[in-house]
Amino acid sequence: MKKTTQKKQLQIFFICLLFCSAGLFAQVGIGTNNPNSNALLDIDATTSVGGLLLPRLTLTSTSSFAPLAAHVAGMTVYNTATNNDVTPGQYYNDGTRWVRVERTSPIQSVTFTNDISIDKNTPGNQGPAYADINGMSLQFTATKTSVFVNFTASGFGYTNSMSSVHFRILNGGVSIGGTMSKIQSYDDLTGTVTTWSLAFSKPLTGLTIGTQYTLQLQAFAYGISGTDDAVVYASTDPDNNHMTLTVMQ
Repeated sequence: MKKTTQKKQLQIFFICLLFCSAGLFAQVGIGTNNPNSNALLDIDATTSVGGLLLPRLTLTSTSSFAPLAAHVAGMTVYNTATNNDVTPGQYYNDGTRWVRVERTSPIQSVTFTNDISIDKNTPGNQGPAYADINGMSLQFTATKTSVFVNFTASGFGYTNSMSSVHFRILNGGVSIGGTMSKIQSYDDLTGTVTTWSLAFSKPLTGLTIGTQYTLQLQAFAYGISGTDDAVVYASTDPDNNHMTLTVMQ
């Protein structure tokens, strides 16, 4: 019993000594005898290799302070579960809500890098039909319940064409919308080359956080006169031709 009491007294003594040292020097160093003067706590893992293990708990949503008693600005934790709009990962509190520390860039995109001629894409040329554009597929993992999808493209039409080029974006095989542009360069006498450009943007809602989604770009061109193909020379002439699909979270 006496030894146990002495042991507790020693523990209390060393704890008090630690706090007294911190109060005297204002900095605490772990793994270093020379903590940075701007830091209250300086951890050097050069000799004793290791990391800082954050408090682990289960958050219920970004708007709820639970399981804490209140929102505290600057509080940092590691969430261990998927609930409502939170997923496993590091979060900090801004005083009113939990904010996730992003694992990846909130902006993901894919840019076409080859040359392509977009046409009717229908066997026998009986009419227009959408077809996948290889290399224009974008996968992303939702960190929010909604994202913003943006698509831009530019190219040119063949001489003496009177046609249009059409694009749409599929999410898991289902269209979320698209856009189109005319390609009108008809000239009976000399022939002309006409450039075209277009853009499409739309919020994509109802996503499940932590789920992976795949966007696929499709296109076709169709006309009433001349060669109706829409050309995108992203490799040969990248300064004037492009196709870019972007997701912003």
